[in-house]
Amino acid sequence: MSMFSHRWFASARYLLLILLSLAMLVACTGQPVGSAPPAPTATAAPTATAAPTATAALTATAAPTTTPAPTATAAPTATAAPSATPDPVAGLTIPDLRALSYGAGELVIGERYASGPGYTTYRITYPSVDGLRLTGLLHLPDGTGPFPVLIANRGYIAPERYQPGMDSRVFSDYAAQRGYLVVAPDYRGYGGGDTGPNAFYTGYYLDVLSLIPLVQRLPMAREGKVGMWGHSRGASITVAALTISDQLAAAVVYAPAPADLAVDYARRFAQSGGDPGTETWPFPPERDPDAYRRVSPLTYLGATQAPVMLHHGTADTTVASSASIAIAETLRAAGKDVTLHLYEGGPHTLSGAQERLYLERSLAFFDQHLRVLDPNEN
Repeated sequence: MSMFSHRWFASARYLLLILLSLAMLVACTGQPVGSAPPAPTATAAPTATAAPTATAALTATAAPTTTPAPTATAAPTATAAPSATPDPVAGLTIPDLRALSYGAGELVIGERYASGPGYTTYRITYPSVDGLRLTGLLHLPDGTGPFPVLIANRGYIAPERYQPGMDSRVFSDYAAQRGYLVVAPDYRGYGGGDTGPNAFYTGYYLDVLSLIPLVQRLPMAREGKVGMWGHSRGASITVAALTISDQLAAAVVYAPAPADLAVDYARRFAQSGGDPGTETWPFPPERDPDAYRRVSPLTYLGATQAPVMLHHGTADTTVASSASIAIAETLRAAGKDVTLHLYEGGPHTLSGAQERLYLERSLAFFDQHLRVLDPNEN
């Protein structure tokens, strides 16, 4: 073989090897050799799925329409825990009345009303702690003073026949002639004063308790504690005042209504023919015996600080003398200074010799505990 033939054969074999290699490459890549890889068909930028037209579900699946916050199922009204039964005597018990502040305002002395031997009587107005404008009488002894002070609490009188001074005039006259400044309240609803609530007679208590500090500030009043006198309902008001105020120097209690209000209710029920009045007696004692106990002055007589003198006729048909006996026994059991005078056969309002004796005993009692004698005074 010639040199030329030999070279051609070698070149052909070499070319064949190249072609085989290319064939194998094409088989592996799936692309014809030398053809540029097809430019990736600009997979059209996904047609900006136009911001979902605010329609269908996708339409801004509008921020889920705020399922309204569950309407605050109002905290279960106080029914879940049954509310406590209201206290039927809230604000009316003796401790409730002790907690009040008395003495705001001023006692005003008005026109001359009457005169007696050794004294002159004037009309007065003053405010009660519960905002009422009240009236009364002031019996002023002749002279310059200052005078020891007594508050005189009358008994019950029907409003249509009441005149200022009724039921307190005899005692006031007796004490004023002997140098005592005596103030007699009319009570709410009387004497042109304002009307106001009086459940269990607590309105009357407020009228008298409001008067104490106002009288003490009068320029003609002797400084210090005052004395208190009361007859019938006024006597039971005096008993209540003894359990509330610490400004009493001595108290005379004359034929008082029962200090146990359940007993007093039974008395009033019988005397009224079964209609004692709901303004004073909002409910009967059998409905709530404990409430009656808490409004009864008898329950609190242990708080009494002043000496007490009681007077009662044994033939009293308005209030049995057992009412005074119960008060005296309760005070005595509590170690208090108490004196009880019973007047055999005496009625609700004593007269004649029995009346004179009761007045003399009462004034001597006040002189002993209230009057500070001046060295020059007779």
